[in-house]
Amino acid sequence: MVSAFKHSITHKLHRAEEWIFANPKIVLGFILIGTLIFGAALPKLRVYSDFSDLLPQNHPYIQVYNRLKENFGGANMIVMSIEAEQGTIFNNDTLDLIHRATQGVDSLPGVNHNLVFSLTHRTARKIFLDEYGGFASESYYDPQKPQRSVAELEKLKQDVIANPTMYGLMVSPDLKAALIKAQLNESDIDYKATFDALQQVRAELETAGHKVHVTGNPVLTGWVYTYINQILEILAWTLALLATLLIVYFRRLYGIALPLLGIALSSIWGLGFMAMMGINLEPLSLPIPFLIAARATSHGVQLAARYYEELAIVKDGKRAARNALDALFRPGSLAIIVDAVGIAVLVLGAAPFNHKLGVAAGFWGFSVIFTVHFMVPLALTVLPQPRTTENANQGVRNFLGAAMAKTGGTDGGARSILILSLIGAIGGTYFVTKVQLGESEPGSPLLHRDHDYNVSTTAINTRFPGSEELHVSARTEEKGGIKRPEVMAAMERFQAHMLSDPGLGGTKAIPGVVRVVNKLTHNDDPRWMQIPDTAQEVGGLMFAYMASSPIPGALKEFITPDEREANMVFYYKDHRADTINRIVALAEEGIRKLKAEVPDLEIALGGGIIGVTAAGNQALHTDHMVIIPAVMALAFLLVMIYYSSLHAGWLMVLPMLFSTLMTYAYMGAAGIGINVNTVPVIAVGVGVGIDYAVYFMDRIREEFAELQDIKQAVIKAVATTGYAVSFTAVTLIAGVVMWIFMSDLRFQSDAAVLLSFMLIVNAIAAVLIVPSWCVVFKPRFVTAARYDADGVLETD
Repeated sequence: MVSAFKHSITHKLHRAEEWIFANPKIVLGFILIGTLIFGAALPKLRVYSDFSDLLPQNHPYIQVYNRLKENFGGANMIVMSIEAEQGTIFNNDTLDLIHRATQGVDSLPGVNHNLVFSLTHRTARKIFLDEYGGFASESYYDPQKPQRSVAELEKLKQDVIANPTMYGLMVSPDLKAALIKAQLNESDIDYKATFDALQQVRAELETAGHKVHVTGNPVLTGWVYTYINQILEILAWTLALLATLLIVYFRRLYGIALPLLGIALSSIWGLGFMAMMGINLEPLSLPIPFLIAARATSHGVQLAARYYEELAIVKDGKRAARNALDALFRPGSLAIIVDAVGIAVLVLGAAPFNHKLGVAAGFWGFSVIFTVHFMVPLALTVLPQPRTTENANQGVRNFLGAAMAKTGGTDGGARSILILSLIGAIGGTYFVTKVQLGESEPGSPLLHRDHDYNVSTTAINTRFPGSEELHVSARTEEKGGIKRPEVMAAMERFQAHMLSDPGLGGTKAIPGVVRVVNKLTHNDDPRWMQIPDTAQEVGGLMFAYMASSPIPGALKEFITPDEREANMVFYYKDHRADTINRIVALAEEGIRKLKAEVPDLEIALGGGIIGVTAAGNQALHTDHMVIIPAVMALAFLLVMIYYSSLHAGWLMVLPMLFSTLMTYAYMGAAGIGINVNTVPVIAVGVGVGIDYAVYFMDRIREEFAELQDIKQAVIKAVATTGYAVSFTAVTLIAGVVMWIFMSDLRFQSDAAVLLSFMLIVNAIAAVLIVPSWCVVFKPRFVTAARYDADGVLETD
């Protein structure tokens, strides 16, 4: 029954193939119409980064983050440092520079003006009791009085040192630097416009005797945008390299022009589809579209190579094109479908970025069936036949066949290859254990260590508690619940608990403000620097603090207007995976303790860059454990169903398993962490191996059906398809290799190295492991292959 069903399906495919070849101009016309439709949408394509797309929106930390960011600020914070090279910042020139920096940052596009902080900002105020015993406040810096006497400067310095919310947090402990912090409104951030304006402000601040450093996620994203022109230049060089390789390989017009045309058509379809669906092109994911385009080239190369191989035999162009598609129609379609499904699996990722990439890249990968797999052979049927019918590069093919005859084409050689592969896989597991989820170093791995961004980050973190913030929410059910003394005390206990981490540079929360104001109400007596006994007294102190300021929202950075939720801020110097894992474990322990002590107080992570990175790392662990196995499982199922053989499915997954394991081993040895940018790269790279293995395995079946000798079939397959596979591996590597040498974005350079490694290992696994396995185990779906009366390759 199953055999009859499979026979029916294969013959329907065969009839579909016959119709396609009987009507080449109609099919090519449909492909042209599709290209025009998708091409018309290209002007709508936008290249930009959407921060919310990178966050796993269903994660509890992100839900807290989304609630906190409007009131207390999010992860898109700009941090600027003004550093005096000589002396302290308490001189008229440096204070004026800090003021101008504050004004410049406050005027940036997209800045939340209620969440700008600095020593010279209008909200930074000294609170004191006036001569009548009432609360009063004044700005630390008066722009109307830019010149101060030595005594006034000394008094300002002492006032700053006396304020724990300023000293150490906004002014460095050595008094040599001051920070300006600003949050961006995350509704619609224009990173490029903000970064360009910031760079202009920074240029205006550059003066002798001072250093200006800038860090923060908007700055990092802005730096990425500056490389867009370089990315376009790399694209041009990549196309030139691919064209050169095609010239060297084919030295014939059709072999050069048609694969390049396939790149153009598939790119128009893929990018046009993204534009139609409103999917933005993420700058950091650009190596993936490059790889998909290069994979389109590889399928075109397989078809063109088979065409010239058949042309040398039959001496007829149309018949050679038909034979090429006849031989590669089903394995090629299978490879493309498995490719597309493998990429589409990214939709299972927690972040919207993964969903968008899975939909867009999955369609792009599937479109190769039309833009390359059908287009190339059909174009060859309508184009004039080449004058020369001899097959080029026959010497290289003979060399590969001879090499295989002495190695994998023998029983001993095949067993040796499998044993060596097993030893390599076992050895690689040592390095696999060293792979980290998240960042493995301070600063940003997107940029080189000596980049201005990483230098600035290091400089700021050296002088200050840390530029990386963790925001923790303390929330009660009833309005005004934060004012309860037991809630205030619980928040302080949580702060003390977190301070047991030596990596924590400092913390800020409403209890500290209440203590300072309480001391002021009692003639600045330090014995009164404590939390009052009643909620009414706490509320009175908070009201006094707000009343002392002529500017609304004096407590906006600490509590919500209904006094139900408060924000605790913790400062760290990096967001490495080890740091975040330690922070989260410590915080969760503190939350459990306080839950038992104050049941109606909810303390939850996690805003700030630390919070969203922690959520991303945890989601990545789940994504990673789902996406990569899903790619392999789907490849196994599709191949197993296609060949009606469990052995065939296993033989497809075997080289993928080997190459994936070796890829993780390389990542562990090279210190490349698994993050939101690398998971898609790995998923796409894992699926690449299916191209090689499917073409290779089908060619072995095809040769066995004629030769009835597994060793000779393997040798012949390596001499023919093996050469084409080797070249397609080179073309795929060419699609990303220019990033290694030309990209100043470290991540893209590292990703290109990682992809190149995966492509090489995939090719080696397909060319060596697949044929060696066939020689040793003689799978039935290969050894029972035969041609039926209609010339269709089937299994008995």
